[in-house]
Amino acid sequence: MRKTPSLVDLCVRTVIDNVRYLGDVGETDSHLLERILPHCTVDQLLHVETSTKGRDLSSVTDKLWKNFYELQFGRESMKIVIERMKLKKVSFRWRQLYEAKLKDVQEAENKAIDRLKQLYKKEDARKQSRQVQLCTKVPPSSKRSFFAGSGPGYNMSNVKSNIMKKAK
Repeated sequence: MRKTPSLVDLCVRTVIDNVRYLGDVGETDSHLLERILPHCTVDQLLHVETSTKGRDLSSVTDKLWKNFYELQFGRESMKIVIERMKLKKVSFRWRQLYEAKLKDVQEAENKAIDRLKQLYKKEDARKQSRQVQLCTKVPPSSKRSFFAGSGPGYNMSNVKSNIMKKAK
């Protein structure tokens, strides 16, 4: 036989079903938040933390941010961060680490995009330089004959008379 859920359990289920509407959870008990917040997405968790005023939720949300870091950037990246924190004997909140890594990844993507744009521009310029270009200049039209001599001082009447003289 199944046990009837308590009023708290019913409330927690209702909040989980409507987690997208969560905002300030300042007065909510930590043990309830530990049951509710794991159902949030990254954006929802960020919204809840920024909306909550006067209370530090990092005790509840730090493990969630660690999970999001691992899901987004991989287990190896997470291990490297943990090792570096141990070596330098410092500790950061996983939310800060997540946001910093997200910023680094975004910058790397932007650099790659810019590099690709430059390569495409360079290739387009190369293709443009190799294209056949139409010439809009029209050659000057002259009434010179091509079978006779060239030059402006050449007279055609002399050619006829010289030929006629030779023929006689």
